[in-house]
Amino acid sequence: MRRFVSKFIFCFIFCFILFLASIAAYPDVPIEHQAESTLEAIGLNSEESIIFKLRNSVNRGLSDEVSRTGLASITGGIVGSVFGFSWYGLWTFLDSGGASNLVYINFLSGAILKGALLGALSMVSRVYLRSPADFVAWPYVWYEITKEKIKHWVVYDKPTPEIQQDMSVYIDPVATRLKTVVEQIFQIPASSWSITTMAGASPNAVSGTGYKIILYSPIFSITQNQAGLSCVIAHEMGHVLAKHSGQSVLDFLFFQKWGIASIPFTNAISQEREQQADETGIYLTALAGYDPSECVRLWRRMSAATGNVRPIVNMFISTHPTNAARFDEMKKLSNQLKGYYSSKPDALGLGIEYQL
Repeated sequence: MRRFVSKFIFCFIFCFILFLASIAAYPDVPIEHQAESTLEAIGLNSEESIIFKLRNSVNRGLSDEVSRTGLASITGGIVGSVFGFSWYGLWTFLDSGGASNLVYINFLSGAILKGALLGALSMVSRVYLRSPADFVAWPYVWYEITKEKIKHWVVYDKPTPEIQQDMSVYIDPVATRLKTVVEQIFQIPASSWSITTMAGASPNAVSGTGYKIILYSPIFSITQNQAGLSCVIAHEMGHVLAKHSGQSVLDFLFFQKWGIASIPFTNAISQEREQQADETGIYLTALAGYDPSECVRLWRRMSAATGNVRPIVNMFISTHPTNAARFDEMKKLSNQLKGYYSSKPDALGLGIEYQL
């Protein structure tokens, strides 16, 4: 009976993975998306086509998720199940006397099946369970942001009213234009967003569920102007719109992320989310009226300021792509947006330069 159940589970998982693979290889094109295919054939020369691309960037379907994270999800699930937090797999291997031992073979086959199923389910969850998971992530995000605010209040002096006024003149127009674009496209009220500026040790920005964004002041020397600032804020908006906080919660449910062996695969999924936010950000920047090619120069400046890590090393140590990889992707998207932006009547160019 036990052998029959194992075979049934194996067949179910195998068929489920084949189903996911078929979706990725031969995605259907529903009637409501036929207009989108036409727009893609035309290119990104109209606002309508960019809005379509923006919506697709934020709300990826299952086929897109499988094609982008399928290998990392399945492999990460298997590796996490074999090793995991307690390193039970390694202990079983050593205690059983080697890989040829029947005890270890039974454990390994079960762990592989379990891991493959978890990896497949993780992709389904990242597409269809993002919203409820994002709600579950809210207390943790609130805690992290509150902790940062308290740290900022304790460690750093409060800026003078003059500096605060100058910062508002620099930041508020960018934030207002981006909020307006998001409100028009995604029906999220502009008043929902909270964008806070804090002092910090490194150029960075963070976001979480609840439409909250924190900008650390060293980032302004990298952005240099309002177009660069727009790239940063819009990137963080991309994380919020795609509900990446919820997806991170789901990764903890489906992957044993504490297992060191699974780190390259879970990092690959996180890096894909960063690239998704980059893509969303450059579309929002262009729609807001700022020069999207500044996003390319932003990552060139970031590389000069923080350096670059070899891709093979970065895969083990970072949840973010290398600066060079982000630069290349931004350059490709910027070239696609040139036609649209060059004919935009209300283009703002680079906006105000940062001089604070």
